[in-house]
Amino acid sequence: MTDRTQPAGRLARFLVAILPRTPAGRKLAAGAAVDSVGSGMFLAASTLYFVTVVGFPAERVGLVLAVASVVGLLSPVPLGRLADRIGPAKVYVALLAARGIGYAGFALVHDFWPYALLTCVLTALDRGCSPLQQVVVGLIEGGENQTRTMASIRSVRNIGLTAGFLLAGAVLAVESRAAFVALFLGNALTFFVIATVVERLRRRAGTETDARPAPVTKDTPQEAPQDSREQPDAAPVQPVRSPFRDLRFMLFTLSNGVLSLHDSVLFVLLPLWLTTATTAPASAVSVLLAVNTVLTVLLQVYVSKFAESTARALKLIWVALLPLLLSCGLFAGAEHVSVWPAAACAVVAVVLLTVGENLHSVAVWNLSYDMSPAPARSRYLATFSLGVTGQQIVGPVLMTSVMLPLGSIGWALLAGIFALAALVVRATGGPRPDPDGTPHADHQGDPDADRGATPAAPSTPVTTEVTT
Repeated sequence: MTDRTQPAGRLARFLVAILPRTPAGRKLAAGAAVDSVGSGMFLAASTLYFVTVVGFPAERVGLVLAVASVVGLLSPVPLGRLADRIGPAKVYVALLAARGIGYAGFALVHDFWPYALLTCVLTALDRGCSPLQQVVVGLIEGGENQTRTMASIRSVRNIGLTAGFLLAGAVLAVESRAAFVALFLGNALTFFVIATVVERLRRRAGTETDARPAPVTKDTPQEAPQDSREQPDAAPVQPVRSPFRDLRFMLFTLSNGVLSLHDSVLFVLLPLWLTTATTAPASAVSVLLAVNTVLTVLLQVYVSKFAESTARALKLIWVALLPLLLSCGLFAGAEHVSVWPAAACAVVAVVLLTVGENLHSVAVWNLSYDMSPAPARSRYLATFSLGVTGQQIVGPVLMTSVMLPLGSIGWALLAGIFALAALVVRATGGPRPDPDGTPHADHQGDPDADRGATPAAPSTPVTTEVTT
């Protein structure tokens, strides 16, 4: 009996260790897990379904996916602007419901143009949801719990995606249209599950009001309140500029996108490099990707504690850079040794790359949130997401056209790019100065000063229009 209960006990302790500290955070993580199971099923089976079952030409499906990626690059900013006007959580819930309806619609698609239109619209909604999730977590969790909750969500999403891939394998084995339809409907249902979770948490937390004051711009005169008893401490509202006119924030966004090239290294360059530039067996690709996934699940929550303040997050950028540089050296060295040393170098390099990836991600979650003015946080984080999305478009071309042909020199070039990008992220990230010149950030100051304090309930921000 003891032998049987020990693995279950270890699993239970592991799940407790990676879950958020608060009940609200655990509900958000559970909703994300359900959502990612559906996403994993869809990602693994949808393209094959439309090519082999419905009969769309593969090259036309690929073209639609490319166009949809461009549409998705443009969608977060207007959706973020809308969220700042009427409330991030309200827009996030509405987008989740719209995605649920849209993904259910794939079960009814039999012609190419409805497929193309639905794919582009849903990609736009998908990309718009990502930065809003970070805003919603900040509103519901806040304080030092925010970074851990975001890390927990990423960990459970990796677990959920893996489960979704396995479930999709059963559908692919059946090769029945009805099984694919059930998969699409199951994926759609997951969006309504997480939308329900977020809406209940929003109402319970009271993070947003139903009525928001009119936007304020530089051209809007500041009138005194009609009744001083209602607003005894009202202060003039400072206009917030557009994120695209915030040079420091845009440099931070661009350099973070460059530093995020580790994503393209893993999923684009690694499989091609391993099979063409080394003597390692091609079967090692799946092992290396599994190493990345498992380590991300194990590390994400653990490393989040090193970024629970702005000061710590800034230091973490340098810590993240070191394993990224070492991984480039090991990748280059693997090209000049025999099969088993090459495989060993590749494994260690992927471990280092994964450590650097996780350290980098938790650091910039904190920094991007703190650098975004509260009245325009959705727009700023939506703009920040453009750097990562741009990397997903430019990165694969850079990996296949430049890095791969250059061989060892390419890895040295990539190491230099990582170092330069980290330098700019470190220089541009951090707290914004208040009008009196003193630094300000949600977590600024002594890294350990707020560890024993109970986070205050988030206050309703003054709505301020971003000037363009």
